[in-house]
Amino acid sequence: MVQRVSVSAGIMRGDRVPRIGASERRIGMSYAMPMRCQLWLRIVDSGSALGPQVTLLSSLVLSPIQVQVLHCSSTEATGSRREELVLVMPLVPARERVARPSRTFRGPLHGSWISLQLFDHERSPLTEERDIGACVDGIREVELPLVARVHPAAWLSIRGGRERPEPGLRLDGELVFVTGIGLRLRMRPIAMAKEAVGVTVDVPLASVGTTLHFADRVVERDLPGLPAMLLAFLDAENRPIGRERLAYLRTE
Repeated sequence: MVQRVSVSAGIMRGDRVPRIGASERRIGMSYAMPMRCQLWLRIVDSGSALGPQVTLLSSLVLSPIQVQVLHCSSTEATGSRREELVLVMPLVPARERVARPSRTFRGPLHGSWISLQLFDHERSPLTEERDIGACVDGIREVELPLVARVHPAAWLSIRGGRERPEPGLRLDGELVFVTGIGLRLRMRPIAMAKEAVGVTVDVPLASVGTTLHFADRVVERDLPGLPAMLLAFLDAENRPIGRERLAYLRTE
């Protein structure tokens, strides 16, 4: 029998404590995450003798990941039918954003064309170069879809002291970028004069190893007849990311 419950878990903060009579493991895996780069461009003074002033604001919008906590009567996935209680809660919330500080710079004199492209930490392109038109006064909003490799992870830990452990476990989670992501903005001069020089601006959006830590949550443990707890990840469409794996086993 399988029971599935979506929960909005409470948040508990505190120091980690040693495990007590249990096997606890960090569960993680590699995942090619769809995401979007959202950009906001503001251009003023396009007719200035100093060149146009360009302000760029960029961010990565991540796709959500949920974590399943499976309370099981057995750690075996095959064989006799096992009893389960499944809790589903967000690991990476919907519309989670990695924002970068704004950048302001001067563009080429005498007009230019603007293009955008995303690249990884090895300078390999993640998207095709996209032209967004001439550099004229105004505001533009652009969205670039991409896929980048990340490493979601979650783990359970005992709450409370060694002598009086609390009935709940703390679920912690994080997301680590395996692929670095950068944005390149190019401004190519329209004029063919010798003094017309293009401008290229590279903006780092995420480095290899960039880590997002998510708020810890509380889940029940030691449910009668369900000694094992497994963790699994779900994508934005509730499809499994990898397989479920043992995270906690009551041994007493």
